Formats: sequence, C-alpha cells, structure tokens
Amino acid sequence: MAPMIVGVCGENAPGERRVALVPDAVGAVQALGLEVLVESGAGAASWLPDLLYRQSGARVATRDELLHRADILVGVRPPAFPAGRRFRHGQVLIALLDPLRVPFDVRRWADEGVTAIGLDLAPDTSVLARPMDAVASQDRLAGYKAALLAADRFGHPLSGTVVPAAPREVRAVVLGSGAAARQAADTLRRLGATVAVDDSAPPYGPRFSGLVAGADIVITTVRPRRGLRPRVLVTARAMAGMRPGSVIIDTAAGPDGGNVEGVLPESTMTVGPGVTLIGAGRLPERIPQAASATYARNVTALLGHLVRDGALLIDPADPVQAAMLVTHGNMVLHKGVWQLIVEQTAVAGLP
Repeated sequence: MAPMIVGVCGENAPGERRVALVPDAVGAVQALGLEVLVESGAGAASWLPDLLYRQSGARVATRDELLHRADILVGVRPPAFPAGRRFRHGQVLIALLDPLRVPFDVRRWADEGVTAIGLDLAPDTSVLARPMDAVASQDRLAGYKAALLAADRFGHPLSGTVVPAAPREVRAVVLGSGAAARQAADTLRRLGATVAVDDSAPPYGPRFSGLVAGADIVITTVRPRRGLRPRVLVTARAMAGMRPGSVIIDTAAGPDGGNVEGVLPESTMTVGPGVTLIGAGRLPERIPQAASATYARNVTALLGHLVRDGALLIDPADPVQAAMLVTHGNMVLHKGVWQLIVEQTAVAGLP
C-alpha cells in the first residue's frame, strides 16, 4: 500500500512569508510513514529553496499535482484554489483556519467531504495539545519581535550600560497575560527596561491612564475572543498624556481594529504629542524562517497525534481532536461556525 502523501502548499495571502513545513522537519514527517510533497517555491519567501526540500527527502511538485495527489494538505492558511477547482473528497486540510471568519467556506469544505483541522484551535488547557498550539508559538515570536521593534523605534538605548549618562530609566508597560505578553516583557527586561505587566485588561480609568502616561514603551497583546472585535485598552486621551518620543506597539491590530484607539493594521503613525503608534498584528511574518520552523513543529506534533503506522486516525471523541476538528464526515463540527451558518442563512432566506 502506497504511503499517504502530505502536501505542503505555497501561500497566496498578500504579505504571507511563512511556509507550513521546513526542510528540517521533513524527516520527522517521513518517520511517521508519510511521503512529503512540496509545492515548488513554497519556501522561497522564507529563503528555503526547493533544493533544500529535495535534499531533505521531499519531492517538489506543481500546485496542480500537489492538490491532486496529496491526502493531507498543510498550509499556514487554507489554500486558494483556481477557479473550478475543488478539494478531493476525503482530503485533510491542516492550517490556521480562523473558521468564524469564513463560515461559508467551512460549509463548502464539509460539502466537499474535507476533514478540516485548525492549528489555531488547539485547546490551551490540554498538556497533550500544547505542542500543537500554533497560536501560542506564533504569539511568543510576536512578543519577542514587538519588544525589538519598540526598542528600535524608541529614541534612546534601554540599558544604562550602553549610555551611562542616560537621564532616567526606560519604563515599559505590557498589557496582556498570554504568550506574547510574557515574551515581550522578558525581552524588554533583557534589553534593560523596567517593565510593568498588567494582565487584567482594566477598563478606562485614572489608574490605567496613569500607567500608560508614565511609560516610554507600551506593548498591547490582548487579542479578542474568536468572533469578537479587539478590545480598546489605550485611548486617545491616554496617549495624549504620554511623553513625546514614546512608542506603542499594538500586536492585536487588524482589519477589525486593535487594542489602541485609532490604530491601523500594519502601519506606523505619529499621534498625540509625538507618540509613535505601530499597528503590528502580523509580526511573525516579519521573521519568516523562525516562524516557519516553529509552525512546522506544531504541524509535526499534530501529525504525530493523528498518525499510527502510516494511517490517519480521525476520532471526534478524542478531546484534542474534538477541539480542533472543524469539518469531518460531510459535517460542520465546530458549533460556533454552525450557529453562524444557521443565522446567516436564515437572514439571507437561503436553504
């Protein structure tokens, strides 16, 4: 019996530079009894040429061949198919699915018989799921990069050992309680800043405004619950009290807003009395090699959980799989997505 084929898709989303599997991870996937097929050029934006994949034991293929032959498709994001092209019945899709944003894509996947598994849905309370948690692993990179970006844009070194005559300590505030917040705070401390972490996401008020106003650097990391808009934590009024030259990095900034009032995604602006505000919700993409290698470990861990003796075992009763399965057996299994489909179909008057 021929081994199952894992197909590594190239990414189509604008600005996306990561790849779902790096050459160094190919051997671990093959050790599960699987064959690896990589779309030509999939790793180019991460400076991982096709030659490295071939040397690792993977085969390189065109997109058409990959979509046709792969039993398991892995991507950072779901692949965009050419017009008229569909998933093959029984194919497995593994990616950051963000299913609440695309409920009717999810319905189509179910209709086409796809088993869709979201690496962004790993339960964060499960020890077994921790190696598969792509959100946490990418957030750690985002926190690290946010700290470096803040240090770069701030007008003075963060450590007095660099400029001994520096007039005062550099004070930083990190808002959030997750992996990004912890990594940002740790990195800023290593760079020499004095860091305060507020993980309570407090409402507006004098205490919170004072915390921000007294900071040289503010990094916000509070992403919304799935399906909701980000919560505004730093208001224009709070920014007006900050010193000129201060820096704010909003790692939650996206199309639906961010943690900072008025922030724009992937943009830099000057606000208030000369505060640099950076909307940086896609920081892992700025370090694609590290982000790809980290993501590949999540993919490999998930495959290791699903594959036994070269065969894929999908079990909706498994608590880890139950949290991550979006579609299987021609059904939408994600309750939140199914509710959205029902509500939006009713509003549109569709069957």
